[in-house]
Amino acid sequence: DGSYRLGGLVPNTGSPQLYELHFRAPGAGLNTPSLGTADSPFIDGPQQISGISVGSGVHEEGLNLPITPNGAVYDSVLRTPVAGASLALVNVTTGDLLPGDCFDAPTQQNQVTAQDGFYKFDLSFGETSCVAGDSYAIEVTPPASGYVAMPSQIIPPSSDPSDPFSVPDCLGSVDDAIPATTDYCEVSASASIPPMPVMARSDGTRYHLNLTLSDALLPGQSQIFNNHIPIDPVLDGAVAISKTSSLINVRRGELVPYTIKVRNLFAAPLFDIAILDRFPAGFKYVEGSARLDGVALEPLVNGRDLVWDNLDLQVNSEHTLQLLLVVGSGVAEGDYVNRAQVISMITGGAASGEATATVRVAPDSVFDCTDVVGKVFVDHNLNGRQDGNEFGLSGARLVTARGLIATTDPYGRFHIACAVVPDEDRGSNFILKLDERSLPSGYRIISENPRVQRATRGKMMRFNFATTIHRVVSLDLSDGVFEPDSTTLRLQWRSKLDRLLEVLDDAPAVLRLSYLVDIEKEQLVNKRLKSLKNEIAGRWEQSARTYRLDIESEIYWRRGGPR
Repeated sequence: DGSYRLGGLVPNTGSPQLYELHFRAPGAGLNTPSLGTADSPFIDGPQQISGISVGSGVHEEGLNLPITPNGAVYDSVLRTPVAGASLALVNVTTGDLLPGDCFDAPTQQNQVTAQDGFYKFDLSFGETSCVAGDSYAIEVTPPASGYVAMPSQIIPPSSDPSDPFSVPDCLGSVDDAIPATTDYCEVSASASIPPMPVMARSDGTRYHLNLTLSDALLPGQSQIFNNHIPIDPVLDGAVAISKTSSLINVRRGELVPYTIKVRNLFAAPLFDIAILDRFPAGFKYVEGSARLDGVALEPLVNGRDLVWDNLDLQVNSEHTLQLLLVVGSGVAEGDYVNRAQVISMITGGAASGEATATVRVAPDSVFDCTDVVGKVFVDHNLNGRQDGNEFGLSGARLVTARGLIATTDPYGRFHIACAVVPDEDRGSNFILKLDERSLPSGYRIISENPRVQRATRGKMMRFNFATTIHRVVSLDLSDGVFEPDSTTLRLQWRSKLDRLLEVLDDAPAVLRLSYLVDIEKEQLVNKRLKSLKNEIAGRWEQSARTYRLDIESEIYWRRGGPR
């Protein structure tokens, strides 16, 4: 109840050594303000009593300290006192801080609040810097962290520098919350900070930072009471938010559902909250699709921003917002991020982190993709086309550059769905290769492999691969077949070329030139093979044979490699 008792003091009546009693608030520091003047039979001062003499066996009573703060600094959301806030009094006319001589206790200038948040200015007029009837401003600096700059946006002050609140005129007027105390001006009816049930910006949260003070009646005209000053906390992270979509891959024209969940993690209700949703370019909100906790609630639409405002979040309450967006027809393929955040409508600052949900706009299987179909068949007559008596090969494996693999069915057919999404403007090249190792034993590819075609969006491509069972005719060569250091065949061997062509004409075959190298140079060997290959191919074309002749070449090094 605030009572105290000191015992065992040595009597000092008649002695020049007198006692002094100093009062300190819990947690007070050097800049903690004096919150009242002592009331005792001795010499009273700001939170101190001096000149105390004690007689033998005497019990001194009535050494009291009435606490009369001007108000308290408090958290505008949690409604709790704020320690560590700094307050100063400024002369509005000059714009200067008042010197310490203007106060009964010099430490009241630039005072720092203690745990109870109380502050007090005992202004003593007389100095040129503190003239009765002037206007004064209370400047509040929040603690170093956890709070935003003054003035409060959640509970703004009720007066401003252009129209300061007149304390002398307040006494006993309608502005006096307790008219019965005609010697004091109380802004609020309670000496305690406004509790949570008192709505922000109501009469119960009124306060002033700009005052007109005088000295006709002390302290009634020189001080204001129950003037509780709010400061706004940093709300970033006060609300947990998440955003999800049930779809990952979407297509143009498709509806995309999104779910936003918010939860109040703060230890107090949050009012005037808004949910801001910013959707990607090319997407569009589906009117009438939004539901807040299952109840239809349309947002304010501003370009790509959707805003659900005037929301209240009670402590630990969770709310679910659902909406639909539609993917526009002009949206290109790729990843698209939808972002959501909780905003304080009063401060304009973020009350949560940013939640995101990403969807990928994928090609449309009908309008964008290019399918690939085709056959792997046996080409008996080597004309490159599948004729009526030519059948397909099953089990042949085809591979794309992206690693897609297709296997032919019993009829040699294959189909690769959405094998490629070509460039929208220019198209794209598509390459497909038949794996020769997957062909039945003895079969070889006689068509181009791999094959490349130009792909266009939405159009199918056909790839056919011709194979056959080949007869291989081998022609063995060595240095002795040619003139020394020349690509010309010796005369006795040139006549053998006609016989070679007759053998090749008996049935379709592949000609394989096999060169066994001894001491010849690699460059000469390559020139000889090229020259002989060109001569045989030229003779074959001139004789109008029945099929296209493929010529292969192999080199064997007797000594293990080139010299």
